[in-house]
Amino acid sequence: MFARRDEMSEGGVNRPIAPLDTQRLENEMKSYQTNLDAECEEIYQLAGEARSKGFDLKDEVEIPRVVDLADRAEKLLEPYLITEGWDEPIPIAENIRTSLAEKEEREDAAIDMAVHVAMQMHDRTANVEKSIDTGLRVGLAILTEAVLVAPLAGIGKVRVLNNLDGTRFVSIDFCGPIRAAGGTAQALAVLIADMIRRALKLDKYEPTIPEVERVKEEFGLYRGGLQYKPPPDEIEMIVKACPIMINGEQTEDIECSGYREVRNIDG
Repeated sequence: MFARRDEMSEGGVNRPIAPLDTQRLENEMKSYQTNLDAECEEIYQLAGEARSKGFDLKDEVEIPRVVDLADRAEKLLEPYLITEGWDEPIPIAENIRTSLAEKEEREDAAIDMAVHVAMQMHDRTANVEKSIDTGLRVGLAILTEAVLVAPLAGIGKVRVLNNLDGTRFVSIDFCGPIRAAGGTAQALAVLIADMIRRALKLDKYEPTIPEVERVKEEFGLYRGGLQYKPPPDEIEMIVKACPIMINGEQTEDIECSGYREVRNIDG
């Protein structure tokens, strides 16, 4: 129960100091945490009763209570985990906890969970686009610890399009929140989407010459403020090597003139 501590005096002799009652301290910490949880629950109940009177824009408290990353991810993505014909959304919290405990890196857990949820969604709906979209958001939520808006507003749309030979590939429309957040989440989102693509047996993106040239033109028009401005030969190498088509919503008033109307690219 007591942990004795020794301190070295100036003369080099150990002298004992007051022992620590570790069991008492642990009990006090548990009691403190229990009180916090109980008082927080009382506040949430009071807020729920106030909201139920209908004087606010919504009749419930928008911010749910969560205990860890897995719980946050499940609550954050609940609208995306709901499927027609099923009473409950796809449960992911316990699987996330298990995956995080088994994997050394959070990135590995994010990829595994993304593929797992995508396959579950495909089994329920047989909708390939929805399956990829849901799995991708789950993976991003784990990567960002479910505290950023990237899993919700950073992905605009996931589409399954066709190469010239008729094979199907994945296109992701990225939006402002993930563009502004930095490259890590966006780069890993492409990796996660590629792993889901392979699990669903879709083909890789095979860009045409006009699609490659359109990307080069866009870099020339919109590359102001970029930390690194790749030359045209690097842009071509990246576009041709990437198995996922990186797309996006229109954000600028400047229009492309050389390759304005290109298949698979809006605007």
